[in-house]
Amino acid sequence: MARRRSDSGGPLALVAILVLLWSAISAFRAGAFRHPDPPLRHARYGMVLDGQGPSGSRAMEGLRLLREGRIDTLVLSGTGIGGGFVYSMLWVRMLPLSGAERGRTLELRSNCTSTRDEASLADSVFRSLGIGDTVVVITSGYHAWRAGSIFRRVARSGTVFRVHTADDPVWEKGWSDREGRKMRFLEWTKRIVWVLWEQWRPASGDPPWHAFVRGPGLGELPPPAWTP
Repeated sequence: MARRRSDSGGPLALVAILVLLWSAISAFRAGAFRHPDPPLRHARYGMVLDGQGPSGSRAMEGLRLLREGRIDTLVLSGTGIGGGFVYSMLWVRMLPLSGAERGRTLELRSNCTSTRDEASLADSVFRSLGIGDTVVVITSGYHAWRAGSIFRRVARSGTVFRVHTADDPVWEKGWSDREGRKMRFLEWTKRIVWVLWEQWRPASGDPPWHAFVRGPGLGELPPPAWTP
């Protein structure tokens, strides 16, 4: 008598259902079906996230909001490059800031390594400043959804973070450009990792090291790390 083969489709189907259910719950929790933030008329602070390309489009968009009176103070987030340099030093020197605009601009230098770090730091910094209202987070359009999801999950201070987008020339080149393809692959990989894993990790530890820089030190470059 021939032995009946065991049906292996049942366990595989169950695994597939569990994976789909987990993915749907994670996507809902991360705000995948949430509508984009509506335009904001005015906020006291606008914070430009680090991680922009050589064009400095995020910093330029922040300056535009400052000049239009839609934010009162421009905060440029900057992470380390090496040798005592941080990116915000370069953005300050790149922007055509007037004397009055320099007085309304500051650097937030830190050793953040991710958007989640920046969100945790921003939440801590604005809580210490006693900011209980809205802060505009300025980032690239392709990064806006993930940044908004991260800030909503991480922020605990009562400050409301609203995302404002800036165009990115590399992203807009699309799949036909090598750098555009790399950017798309990296961003979608980060979205998947955030939705399925990172958003479930509990926040722990102190915020990354940081320092506010304003006034004469704004955009000032460090002395050489060595002499010839």
